[in-house]
Amino acid sequence: MQSTQSWMSEKAFGKNSDDLVTVSYKSHRDALSSLEAALKGPKGIGLLQGAEGSGKTTTVRHLLESLPKDSAVAFINGDRIKAGDMMSQILTQYGYDTGLGAVDELEKMIRMFATQQTQRGRAPILIVDNVDQMYPSSLRSLNILAELEIDNRYAMRMILTGRDGLTTLVASEGMPGVGKREDGHFAMGPMTLRESLIYIHQRLGACGVNDADTIFPVDVCDYLHEQSGGWPGTINKAAIQAMRSATSFPLKLSDTIIQRRATIKKVDNLPVLGAEKVVGSVAPSLLITKNGELLTEYSFKENKVLIGRSDFADVVVDDQFVSKMHAVLLLFADALVLLDLNSSNGTTVNSVVVRSTILKSDDILSLGDHRLKVCNAPAISDEMAQLRESPDTLKMKTLVDLRRKREQRLALVKTSGTQ
Repeated sequence: MQSTQSWMSEKAFGKNSDDLVTVSYKSHRDALSSLEAALKGPKGIGLLQGAEGSGKTTTVRHLLESLPKDSAVAFINGDRIKAGDMMSQILTQYGYDTGLGAVDELEKMIRMFATQQTQRGRAPILIVDNVDQMYPSSLRSLNILAELEIDNRYAMRMILTGRDGLTTLVASEGMPGVGKREDGHFAMGPMTLRESLIYIHQRLGACGVNDADTIFPVDVCDYLHEQSGGWPGTINKAAIQAMRSATSFPLKLSDTIIQRRATIKKVDNLPVLGAEKVVGSVAPSLLITKNGELLTEYSFKENKVLIGRSDFADVVVDDQFVSKMHAVLLLFADALVLLDLNSSNGTTVNSVVVRSTILKSDDILSLGDHRLKVCNAPAISDEMAQLRESPDTLKMKTLVDLRRKREQRLALVKTSGTQ
């Protein structure tokens, strides 16, 4: 039975399940409309952004299927791809047997092909997934392709996808060609409660389950929606784990809750101080740039992250104005805390010099010539929000002290309740 459950869960919700069925929902349909309009627009570049698991890759693959069969289309995964490999893959998908060649030679071949196609009124299309994970050299090459023109017409149409910092990356000084051509961007949204139910049941139906309610009853689907935030990728992971571990069907809500709690640390591997991690949330990350150029993205794997110039730091910032051990970030379930470690030149958050503060998503840390943008910070509780806005923030202690006081208060309440 266990092998059957594992097979069915992978077929319905695994990595290759999109080949079996693509479930359409409002954000998915709106994203497709936005991207199709961008390809037809005068500038010809569309952006699609969203968190991991939001359905970006599924959406652009669906877009590929809707394009005319005679279109010259290349689909590239930009995750850590080198410039030469990117150029070679583009040409191969356009029908050229390139072999090995220097980047500038491959670029010339793409330029010639794009020029010929544009003159015929059939500009080639380039779709790059995970643009924000590309190396800086590959981003520069992509920007060169975006600037190709023939007879006052852009020679390539592009769709670029990335996480929530994509628009900031495109607007940076390192990508002027892409930035001036952006013809609109779309941010993926989660599924509604009803859409999540349809999503789960249609995927089960596509792999042969006639009555999906016998596997995932409505209350279990509603719970998965609530805990995942309605993001399809998170629902997939939760559904796979629940099916693999089930001792009987239909799944019970109590069994699913227990299973979800058991898989949080296994899936995310992100320990959290003082409280259980919020189910379905995405690990915080830092987008690190210099002079407007994206250098790298650091995703949290621990609850304490050291930032500094030393090689012993978790996030190494090679800048003369950054101390060897400059600052530390402490991750809690309801806050991300920054503490400056008595650095020589201080730490600036949103243009304000701070010794300690609570960070939220989109905050910008300035360390010398480097900028660190906070992404997916945990939601700040009311108590933390009041502390963040306090004029006495510079005197704030760490959350460890705050939680110790809270635990003492709870202990007093429990003691008084037993008397």
